[in-house]
Amino acid sequence: MKYHIDTIPIWDAYEQKDECPLCNLEVKSEDGYIDSFLGGSVMEPATRIEVNKKGFCSNHFKMLYDAQNRLGLALITHTYLMETFKEKEELLKELKKKLPSRGFRLFSKKEAKDDPIDAFTNWLDDKVSCCIICERIDYTLKRYAYTIVHLWDSDPKFKDAFKSSKGFCMNHLSLLLTMAKERLSRKKQMTLLEDLIPLQIENMDRIDEELLWFTKKFDYQNRDKPWKNSKDALPRAIKKLSGIDVERED
Repeated sequence: MKYHIDTIPIWDAYEQKDECPLCNLEVKSEDGYIDSFLGGSVMEPATRIEVNKKGFCSNHFKMLYDAQNRLGLALITHTYLMETFKEKEELLKELKKKLPSRGFRLFSKKEAKDDPIDAFTNWLDDKVSCCIICERIDYTLKRYAYTIVHLWDSDPKFKDAFKSSKGFCMNHLSLLLTMAKERLSRKKQMTLLEDLIPLQIENMDRIDEELLWFTKKFDYQNRDKPWKNSKDALPRAIKKLSGIDVERED
């Protein structure tokens, strides 16, 4: 897959000196999509059709609700609700048709391959897990990861910024390496790892030391000693491990 290369957001993210530039980009992308779905796109037929098909996950439904545009959210939720209930009603009717007329019986092996309960629960699982915002964020982050690899390979100044950064969280490190395999030759992949591995180890050690000192500060013997850079070590450690910003305001 070819990705559009947009370098400005990447440079902006690296200037933040955060624990993971892709985490920074993910938050901005998510906020942008939340605003988009509650803005003028609410009335666009193409958007409504796509929302009706995919809907939102529980996390993004909550974020949309917290954005306080209740009318906009009610409009897109109503059409999604009608479409979903229509599909659900049809599947329930189909399920009812296949129920035995009297009592309970096991499905035969032949019938089990087309078990109506499995068909209905699979539909339910797909509805719960599908989210148009998650899909768009996923594509956007792949594009940004691709751009980071491209800049590392083509811009010496960016390579310096890359090597002096704090690395990546575990989640986005996997994404970056996947994009490196897609974008770079085998030889260049090895060169990237030569830059990346020491960077990751150095910053994991740094987080470890900061978090350890944070715990030691609760010992009365260290009460009057300086915090150094450990006051926010816990949320930064969580971000490094999971990519989640626990201090982000809803």
